[in-house]
Amino acid sequence: MKRYALQSPKQQAGEEGFVMVTAAVLLAVAAATVGSLLTASMTYQRVALSHHDREQAAFLADAGLQAALAKLNAYSEGNIASNQSRAYFAQTNRFTARDWGFVTQVTTTNGRNVLVSSGRYNGKTVRIQADISLGAGHRSIHALYEHALYAGNSSGDTNYVLKVGGTGTGADFVRGDVYSGGHIELSGDAKLRLPEDLWYDFDSDGIWDPVTDKWHNAYATQVFTNPLTEAEFSAYSNAMAPHMSKVYPNGRYDYGEAFVDTIGNGVYDPGEPFEDLNGNGSWDQADSFIDRNGNGVYDAGIDTVVDNGNGRWDPGEEWTEDSHPLRHGRRLNGRYDPAGGYWQLVSGSWQWKTARYKVNGVWYYPSTWPAEAFEDVGDGDYQPAEPFTDQNGVYDVGEKYLDDRNSLYDYGTQASGRITGMPAPGPGQRAATGGNPVVSPPDLAHMYYELDRNGMAPADALVRWGHDISVTASDYGNFLCITNQNNPEHIFVRNPPRSGSVTSRGKTIQGRQYTVISNEYGQRIDDYFLEDPTDPTYNSNPSQFRIASNDSSRTCTMMVDVQPQHNMLLYFVDGNVYIHNPAAYSMRFRQPGTRITIVARGNITISDEFYYNADYPPGLQYSNMNSTVVRNPQDALCLIALKNPACTNSGNILIGDAQFGTGGSIHAMLYAENDFIDNNINSVDQQFISIFGNMTAGNKIRLNRTVAPGQYRTRLDVTLDERIRDGRLIVPGLPHPLGGERSIQLDTAWRMVPGTWSSWSRLR
Repeated sequence: MKRYALQSPKQQAGEEGFVMVTAAVLLAVAAATVGSLLTASMTYQRVALSHHDREQAAFLADAGLQAALAKLNAYSEGNIASNQSRAYFAQTNRFTARDWGFVTQVTTTNGRNVLVSSGRYNGKTVRIQADISLGAGHRSIHALYEHALYAGNSSGDTNYVLKVGGTGTGADFVRGDVYSGGHIELSGDAKLRLPEDLWYDFDSDGIWDPVTDKWHNAYATQVFTNPLTEAEFSAYSNAMAPHMSKVYPNGRYDYGEAFVDTIGNGVYDPGEPFEDLNGNGSWDQADSFIDRNGNGVYDAGIDTVVDNGNGRWDPGEEWTEDSHPLRHGRRLNGRYDPAGGYWQLVSGSWQWKTARYKVNGVWYYPSTWPAEAFEDVGDGDYQPAEPFTDQNGVYDVGEKYLDDRNSLYDYGTQASGRITGMPAPGPGQRAATGGNPVVSPPDLAHMYYELDRNGMAPADALVRWGHDISVTASDYGNFLCITNQNNPEHIFVRNPPRSGSVTSRGKTIQGRQYTVISNEYGQRIDDYFLEDPTDPTYNSNPSQFRIASNDSSRTCTMMVDVQPQHNMLLYFVDGNVYIHNPAAYSMRFRQPGTRITIVARGNITISDEFYYNADYPPGLQYSNMNSTVVRNPQDALCLIALKNPACTNSGNILIGDAQFGTGGSIHAMLYAENDFIDNNINSVDQQFISIFGNMTAGNKIRLNRTVAPGQYRTRLDVTLDERIRDGRLIVPGLPHPLGGERSIQLDTAWRMVPGTWSSWSRLR
């Protein structure tokens, strides 16, 4: 039988209160516990999601690396835009974030090809970088793309002469190799290259073999492996000055070129000499700084100044813990250690240790140790005034150098016939006498450009055969233009009027003067004009896109907007192609990095200027415009005029137009299967035709630039775009060499250089 003790009302109230308090406490504890667990759970969830997003970004970065390599090995190039990257996952996409994808970029610096891939997912970005190189193999491109001027003389005309001449401002000049399947005549003040000297030609064939043969760079009389002083550099530069018009600069430092080691690694390193110009006892221009954002320059409010100041460490100044292996971690103590010892925490108090100690039978002497490196704040100011010399003994980007070679063998001026008018060879050069190894025109018939490369390859098709995009009349219907940017053909206008203007799909198509050509069956050959009705600049020349600073029209470019998914493709045009718009003098690609090939089965006429997105000299004047002003070009336009079997007058490239005869600057690689022809440029005041790229023809280059009464002689200057021949650039559909003739050697495959990268799975 259970017994219950009787309780007073007070006792009962007290116990009830205790129970209520206990319950309240327990509820509070429970709530706190639940809250803590909930907070911990939410924190864990956020951390887990963050790791998930980062891993997805890493996966995309790694996928970008592989996709870029695949593009490079498909005779393409490795720059992939974010919206392009999404297309790779179109059939298997399981990504749920709003922002995802990757971007890849291939750059070349001091001979190193670097591939960078940045993956992004839900705000997280992971960047992977790898050096890439070309392996050995037998791929090759026709040698015409290593020539600034090339005339193959396919007709076999024994009287053909490639003429280069002029005086004063009208004198022609060519930066790059020149080849004629006939004769070459140099006159006046014009300048061509002499070939470089093969001082060791293993098989005596006159063709440079990179494995066995050695050569002298033309006019580059010395090879420099160590930096020069300013005085030595000035002396060499002055000695080279008379020859600089004949050397082959390429806009970058090449091994062996003279340089001054003025900035070294780009920052001041403690202990390097400096000149105290203002006498304040501290280094100002030479004040080093911690480059927090990695841009190589000091940014106020971002970077940390490292100022010599009073020459000693003061509390509050930053220092670097000494992790030298011979200290065995004894200075990794979280405290600044001056010279001659180290601080050690013993029984809760810091003690200064200088005595020697023994480890594994070896004695170490702290009394000889230098002070830990520290940031001596001093006045805390960074004054861009005082110079310093950072002599690390090698060339660093930004240092002064003499651009007088390109690390490739230059054949100079060659002809299968005679060469007249060339000067006597200089140091390291051979005489240009003709009779050099033949470079036959490429076999375009077996490139089958008219066929879709996604179809069955003809049995005798060459690699890189076919087209990606066909520009044909059926896709235009009764309209003159295409206004859908998802259709890659929107960058052409078809058969515009030859007077007045018309409206097509809501766009005003202005008339322009051009000649309609029919084939042997009396059918009109369509004419396609490279211009973009979908771009806001259409039929205008906006000043914000000006190239020359003093120009109000000629270099104010109308834009052609090739969409990223249509980039790095070959366009086959069944007809004639024109670069000519009556409302604008010049054009440019809107998207930097646009690189396309256009093959026209007909003629190509260029009467407006075409510019690359590139670095141009600040304050460039139009009067100083020529083919040498292009630096770091980002674009590539390859134009090929293909013969039409049903039209005798086809396969030509014409410069100028019948109406105005204008020309100017043309940035493109140009190949006419038949002839290069002038179109009225000798009857107007056209001062120059400047080509950055190349001017090549399977048969002849025929440019009539005889001075008309009261007119200038039109100067021709050509600078070879050597990105193809030195492997920095692949453009779709370039033709192959003929037989065993010399060519631009491409290797079998791009690959990542071992030890220069990490896959996403090893990221920490």
